[in-house]
Amino acid sequence: MAKSHKNSPGTYTLHGGFKLSYSDILLDYRMAWRSRHMSTLARREVLTGKASFGIVGDGIEIPQIAMAKAFQNGDFRSGYYRDQTVEMALGHVDVSQFFAQLYSNTDVKLEPNSAGRQMNSHFATRLVQNNGDFVDQRNRTFTAAELSPTAGQMSKLLGLAYASKVYRQSNVLKGNTFSNHGNEVVFGSIGDASTSEGVFFETLNAAGVLQVPLLMSVWDNGYGISVPRMLQTVNDSISKALSGFASDNEGCGITIYQVQGWDYLKCCDVYQRAVEKVRKEHKPALVHVVELTQPQGHSTSGSHERYKPKDRLDWEKDFCCLVKMKAWILEQGITSENVLSEIEAEEFSYVKQEQKKSWQQFTNPLELEKIQALEILQNLPSELKQTVNDIEVH
Repeated sequence: MAKSHKNSPGTYTLHGGFKLSYSDILLDYRMAWRSRHMSTLARREVLTGKASFGIVGDGIEIPQIAMAKAFQNGDFRSGYYRDQTVEMALGHVDVSQFFAQLYSNTDVKLEPNSAGRQMNSHFATRLVQNNGDFVDQRNRTFTAAELSPTAGQMSKLLGLAYASKVYRQSNVLKGNTFSNHGNEVVFGSIGDASTSEGVFFETLNAAGVLQVPLLMSVWDNGYGISVPRMLQTVNDSISKALSGFASDNEGCGITIYQVQGWDYLKCCDVYQRAVEKVRKEHKPALVHVVELTQPQGHSTSGSHERYKPKDRLDWEKDFCCLVKMKAWILEQGITSENVLSEIEAEEFSYVKQEQKKSWQQFTNPLELEKIQALEILQNLPSELKQTVNDIEVH
């Protein structure tokens, strides 16, 4: 793990004076386990036939919580279809809404991201109020609607980041509800395999040329479904591949960071460092988050045990970010193992309760329609009933 940076009882001070208390750390541990239980239950719901497909964010919980801490009001994000943890940490989605999207619930109040029209883990927040007016974009955070095509978010991220630059440079656009003087950062995320897409390179190249406030995270678990990273990324590392984009000169290139995704404190520190520079200088950055795991594999359509060697699977068990965070908390004496176990159990019960509620909200209207249809059929005139019976016979 990272060095503790502990400077007072119960507090860790990171870059820029950002502080983490013991209670903050335990709340993050709780959030991480909430998200992990969501992933586990989502896979079960698909494999038992309640949903058609599931793709979830297990294994990336810790760096996403760290990233969420770097947001300020007005910031945007858009990214990978495994970003449920950062969405929860930002307050954009809750457990019930997550499962409503998994079940494709078309009630927009229950599934506000896309009203069941997109695959699960595709998030969005609204920019327009019910009366048609734009929301004030200075007093909350936003997610620009995410896309299923891999790397489809990249062009959108560049446009959003460039808008922030325009607002900072323009005197005409001052005094509006769309920007706080161009102080916004746009957070993007992508899986390591999708960095092979051309639009990824084109976007980072343009961001470096234009010098826009884009903070791009790469979640790197070493595989693109069943294909090892070494077979699809030059030098077996996207940060190495992009080293020519890096520059310390003012107004030139991008800043590149690398951090191990299981190191909670280091992740928090790196994101504070990265976002400070991006926000102040409008210098784009790449955070390459390495040594991530996939406890349940790529998606519900397959099993990673079929293509990952045993030593890799054993390593993933040991380096799961939740396992490592738990070990660090105990090592630091923040709390006891019993307390952590209670948190894990409480979160499982809560997620299970919300999942059941979401399923009932989805199925109750269907059951009502079934009852109404049966009542209509039972009240048909006798000659029509006979016709219906004849149809059923044939």
